[in-house]
Amino acid sequence: MLFNYKLTDNKVKIITGGIEAISIQEARNKLASQEGSIVMLEPVKGEGKNKGKKKGQIVFGRVKMIEKVMFAKHLAVMIKAGMAIDTALETLKNNASAVLAKRLESVLEDVKKGGRLSDALKKYPKDFDLLFVNMVAVGEQGGTLAKNLNLLAAQQRKSYELRSKIKSAAVYPSLIIIAIIGLIVVISVFVLPKILNFFKTLKIDLPATTQLFITISDFMMNYWMWIVGVIIFIFIAIRTMAKIRATRLVLHLIILRLPIIGKVSKHLNLALFARTLGSLLDSGITIDRALQIVSQTLTNDAYKRETTSVYHKILKGGSLADAMNNEDYFPSLLSSMIRVGERSGNLSEVLEYLADFYELEVDNTTKNLSTMLEPALLIMIGLVVGFVAISIINPIYELTSKVGA
Repeated sequence: MLFNYKLTDNKVKIITGGIEAISIQEARNKLASQEGSIVMLEPVKGEGKNKGKKKGQIVFGRVKMIEKVMFAKHLAVMIKAGMAIDTALETLKNNASAVLAKRLESVLEDVKKGGRLSDALKKYPKDFDLLFVNMVAVGEQGGTLAKNLNLLAAQQRKSYELRSKIKSAAVYPSLIIIAIIGLIVVISVFVLPKILNFFKTLKIDLPATTQLFITISDFMMNYWMWIVGVIIFIFIAIRTMAKIRATRLVLHLIILRLPIIGKVSKHLNLALFARTLGSLLDSGITIDRALQIVSQTLTNDAYKRETTSVYHKILKGGSLADAMNNEDYFPSLLSSMIRVGERSGNLSEVLEYLADFYELEVDNTTKNLSTMLEPALLIMIGLVVGFVAISIINPIYELTSKVGA
C-alpha cells in the first residue's frame, strides 16, 4: 500500500514524499528513521478502491511517477514469485488509482490477446516513456523482466525523490515571496489611499520617504491594469519559449548561468544522466540505444543536445569517455570516472556512484539555498514593513510637532 507523507524539520521546512508499507503503523516506523516530525501521513487516494470501477469509464489525468514506481516494484515481486503476468496485472489494476487502473485495463486486454507488455505500455507515451518501455522490452527479450522492473523502480524512485527535494526546497521561499507581494498590494490598494489623501491636504513638507511612497501608490492605483498585463505577458512569453525548441534551448542555457539555480539544474541533469544510463546498461540495453533514451529523460535541453552529440560520436567508434571529453556541460570528473569504469569493466557501478554523488550535491545545494534565502526574505519583509511605517509615521510626527508648537 502506498502512503503520502509530510515531514517538518526544526526550521519548519516541509519535506514531502511517498512510502510503501503494508499498514499505516509500518509507514510510521519506516519514517521514524528519517529526521523530522510527521505532520501528515495518509494512504494515496484511490488505493484499493477500484474494484468497482465500471469498464469504459472516462478518466482524465496522467499516471503519477510514484505510482509508476510502485507499479514496477509490485509487478517485479509478483513475476519473481511465479505469478502469471495477466494475473499480476489484474491484481495491480484492482488496487490502483483511477488513472493507472484505466491504463492497466487496456494493457491487460492486450496481454490477454497474446501481446507483449512493452507493446501495450507503448500506447501511452505520456505515462510510460521510452525509458520505461525499453527496459520492459529488453527484460521480456532476455527473460529478465523481474530484474529489469526492479532496476526501473529503483531508477524512477531516485528520480522522484530528487525532484521532490527540489520542489520542497522551493515551497518556503515561494510562500514568503507571495506574502511580500500580497502585503504590498493590500497596503497600497486598500490602506494607503485614505491615509495618503489626508497627507496631501496637509500644508507641510512631506519627507522624501513619504513622497516616494505616494508616487508608488499612485502609480499602482493608476496603472494596475498595465502592471497585471505585463506580468501575464511575461508569464505567457516564458511558457511559449519553453514550448518552442529553439527558444527553449536559449532559456535553458540562461538557467544554467544563473547563480545557485544553475548549479541545481546542472547537478540534477548529471544525476539523471548517470542514474538512467547505469540502469539501462544494467538491464542489457546497448550503449548507443541507452544514450538515445537518456537524452529524452533529461530536464535541460543543453544536456539533451550534448547527450545526442555523444551518441553520434559513439556511432563513429570510440569510448564513452572520449566522446564526452569536448562537451561543454559534462565536467572532467564525470568523463574521468567513466573512463575508469570502462577500463575496469564496472561502468554501471561507476555510474551509480556518480549518480549518488550528484544527487547529494543537489540535496546540499537546495538545503544551502533554503538556509540563505530564509534570512534574506525575512529581511526583505522587514524592510517593506519598515518603509511603510516610516512613510506613515514621519508626517504624523511632524504634524503633531507643529500643533504642539
